Order: sequence, then structure tokens, then C-alpha cells
Amino acid sequence: MGQMIPDLSEQQLEQLESAAEAKLYRAFRDLLPEEYVVLFQVNWILRKEDDQARDGEADFLVAHPEYGYLCVEVKGGGVSFDGNTGRWYSIDRHNVKHEIKNPVQQALRAKYSVLTKLRENPRWGRYGPGRIACGHAVFFPDVNDVGPIIRADLPECLIGVADNLKNIEEWTSVTLEYWSSNDNKTAPVGLQGMDIIRNTFAHSFAVFPLISAQLRDQEEQHLRLTQNQIHVLDILRSQRRVSISGGAGTGKTVLAVEKAKRLASEGFETLLTCYNRPLADHLSSVCGDVENLDVMSFHQLCYSRVKAAGEQTSRDVLEEAKQTYSGMDLFDVQYPAALAYSLDIISKQYDAIVCDEGQDFREEYWFPIEVLLADYETSPLYIFFDDNQNIYSRASSFPIKNAPYPLLTNCRNTDQIHDAAYQYYEGDPVAPPGISGEKIRFIEAQSHDAQAANLHSKIVDLIAKEQVSGDDIVVLIADGLRKQAYYDELRGRPLPRPTHWVTEGERGEETVLLDTVKRFKGLESAIVFLWGLDTLDLDRGQELLYVGLSRAKSVVYVVSTSDVCRSVCDTTKLDA
Repeated sequence: MGQMIPDLSEQQLEQLESAAEAKLYRAFRDLLPEEYVVLFQVNWILRKEDDQARDGEADFLVAHPEYGYLCVEVKGGGVSFDGNTGRWYSIDRHNVKHEIKNPVQQALRAKYSVLTKLRENPRWGRYGPGRIACGHAVFFPDVNDVGPIIRADLPECLIGVADNLKNIEEWTSVTLEYWSSNDNKTAPVGLQGMDIIRNTFAHSFAVFPLISAQLRDQEEQHLRLTQNQIHVLDILRSQRRVSISGGAGTGKTVLAVEKAKRLASEGFETLLTCYNRPLADHLSSVCGDVENLDVMSFHQLCYSRVKAAGEQTSRDVLEEAKQTYSGMDLFDVQYPAALAYSLDIISKQYDAIVCDEGQDFREEYWFPIEVLLADYETSPLYIFFDDNQNIYSRASSFPIKNAPYPLLTNCRNTDQIHDAAYQYYEGDPVAPPGISGEKIRFIEAQSHDAQAANLHSKIVDLIAKEQVSGDDIVVLIADGLRKQAYYDELRGRPLPRPTHWVTEGERGEETVLLDTVKRFKGLESAIVFLWGLDTLDLDRGQELLYVGLSRAKSVVYVVSTSDVCRSVCDTTKLDA
């Protein structure tokens, strides 16, 4: 049996829009030897298009380690060609003609595009298989008379018809042999080349949590949900400008990281950016040293470009921006303008840009982001956002014409945390993850000192008695203006050695993080203590509650007075 990617069930094949494609799929699957790899409904985007190689798709990409690869275009029903006009038609069961795209040209362009896409992959260049055989063919599973179809650009061996379904191995080998025999300088693809073809057009991946240690039984369920969500990237693979919306926990950051890594692995010089510096630091640690990928916050990007411009010339582009936009905000207006000015000096641009937490970007940020793209019109730009997390009150209009693609399943939280956080959500309905967990817990006390003592006692118990790792615990302060007082209440209280507090810093295995809800936006933790609610107007702080509660994957403790705890969560509903 041929190796089919994806491996579709009979039920899935019956649901395909094209019965002709299903027929050929079954033939490849059942009758080809296992050394063949057959990719179905492949699509791609190229870093640069040319006359032969264009963004596109192939119905089937058939690869063999010895004979190269073949792009096959499939057309169902009858078929006709008008030599006077150069137009192709399909003929339905009522003998009605329907104009279709030229299948020969589709297959031809796909053949060149596949080769171009492989060459964009850095692994292909390092592997160096040299020239390989590549070909194109057309298949008409519903007709059997091949004679009338033969043309100058379509010899008989490149045409598949109904009878060939029965001996598909012979047809495939003859067709591949036709292309390989035309050029005796071709080299075998080899097993390594086959692996690169799979990696390029059927990228396999393992999705790991954004933090290392998790509560094991629930984490396996979170991981499965996130893996399913990542298939969104396969659906959108051939689109260059995409905005993706979703509520908290729908996997936006995981998708942003995966998309950035995919683009970089395909040879795109890629930028992954966001607004929040802690999130940028975390993304940088997750991405490691991925080739072709830069990771930084928007303002880190501004700082680096301003500094580089000053080092290369005597121009101070930030000072120029300050003079042009005198009296306006340094970070929201002047630095973005300086970033745009830097392009006069620094030639480096990006083939693709991925923005996470796009709702935090102001209107002034998008112009320099766009001009950083190598091609202002067509370079890939992916923006992930959640309007319900717009706690900085930024603009929410993006330089993308198409409607956002919605993510509608929560992959992060338990059902109980989902219900608590999504009390404060407005937008497209988001389905709970279907992971049962513990109810929302409350640490109630009237004074801050008593709240701190009870909170500290619970953390000590988690670490010492229940063996929870410190980096699975985060204390988030909702009232950022008074954060220092809350930090001071805890930092003087010792934790079981070697665990210690870290304030607005980098989490480690032996640390418990103290931070604010705003700074922690876009990140997550297995256990969250939400504190600093007493001094807030909760009617106006619903976005903070939404963000704070939804950071927790498995357990949430709300720390406040009894009245505030009752107002934060509908305890009757959440206890049910």
C-alpha cells in the first residue's frame, strides 16, 4: 500500500467534493508499493513567484526515492478541448459543458512550484541531491478513450484514464520513467530527500506546552486539543495575509509560534513579534535558535533599529521623529515613526511577519510593520488577536482585508476555569475544552496582611506536601498601580528551599513568579493566584478579570474579601 498523506478513512473519502479525486486516492492507496509517498490536496506559498513557479496547489504529489516526483491534476466527468479558443471543458452526466482551468498548465506550474518550494527549504540546500526528475500528468478517472486527448504537449503516457486505476503502479512508473529518461543527469531523491518533501508539504510536529511542567492527567488532554487546533494552519497555508481571532485559551500563541517556525523552516526570513515584553521573552525562549527567525517585542524592534541606524550613520532617527511629532507619546508615536525612518538606512526587511496579541498594537504600529516586509503587497503577514484582551485600549483594525478566521475551541483551561473567565467575554461563542477540573477556589480574608498569610500558606502546602514545582505557580496582581505593596507583602515570607520568589522576572524550576495581569497577558501557568482585586472597580475591570482568570490551565485561586470573591465568580454556577 502506498503511504498516503493525509491518511483518509472511507467516510472522509465519501465526503470529498470530488468523487474523481476519491477514486484516484483509493487506487494509489491500495495498489502502489509502500516506497511511494502520495500527498493529497497539497498547497503552498512561495517566497518569490516567477513565471513558472507560482503559489498554488496540486491534487496529488507522488514521490519515489529513486524516480523523483510527479504532480497529477485530476478532472472528473467527461472532458473536451476547443483547439480554436484554447479552452477546456468538463462534461457532466447531462452532457452539459462547464469551462474549467487548463489541467495541463495546472500540473505543469505545480511541478515547477514544488521544485522551487523544496529549494526554499534550507535542508534541501544542505542535503544537495542535485537535479532530480520531476514531472506532471493529468488523470481523467471517468473516461476511458485516451486517443482524442493526446496533444503535442500531452503524450499518451502522461494521461490517466479509468482503465489505469486498475494498474496504477504501472501507469505511475511509466509516467515517472518518461520524465527521468528525458534527462540522464538526474539523481535519486533518496530517503533524506523524501523526508524533506514530507517536511515541506506535510509538516509534522509535536506541540509542547508553553511551560515545561504541568498537571499530568489534564495536560495530556490540553495537548491533544492544541494539536487539533494547529490544523488551522494547514487550512490557511496558501493564504498570505491572515488575521486569526480567538478567545483566551484558543491556542493563538501556540499557532503564532508554529506559523513562524514553519515560515522560517521554508526559507522565509521571518519576524515573530508582540507588544508585551514578558511574552516576547517567553516566545524567544520557546523558539530557541531557529534559523531565519527573529523574535522580539515591537518596541525591542524599534530600539534595535534606532540603535543600528545610529551606528551606521550620524543620523538620530528617534530625534528626527521627536521633532516631527513633537509633544506626542514617545512609545506610541515617536518610536514607531523612528522605526519607519530607519528603513532609509538599514536595508534588512523580512519575507514574513507574524504578530501575536495584535489587539495591543496601535494604528501607528502597522505602517512600519508593513514597510518592513520585503513585498508590501504579498509578503505573508499573520496577525493573532483577541479583542476581549484589549486591556491597553489599543486599536483593533489591521492591514488585512479578509475577515478574521475564528478559533472557536478553548484548548487551555478546564471547563470550570473556562466558565469563570468567559463570564466576561463578548464575541463569537467559544466552546469549552471538555476537560473536567476543580471548581474555582477562594482565599477569603478582610485585610491584605491576612490575605497574604493565607496565600503564602497555600503555596507552601502545594510545594511541600503536594510536590508541585514552583514554576507551575504564578501570583498575578490585578491592580498594577499598587503592585509593589502586594509584592512586598509576600517577598518577606519564605518558601520551602530551594524555591524562592521572583518578581517580574524569568520563571525557573525553583521560582514562584510575582507579576501583574497586564504583564502576564499571552502567557499561562498550571496554577494561578489572582490577587489585588480589593482596590479595583470590578465593573470597569472585567477585561482584567477575563485575562487573569484565563491564564490558569488547571487551578485558580481568587484571593480577596468575601464580597469581592462572590462578585468575581457566580459561585452557585461554578460549584455545580
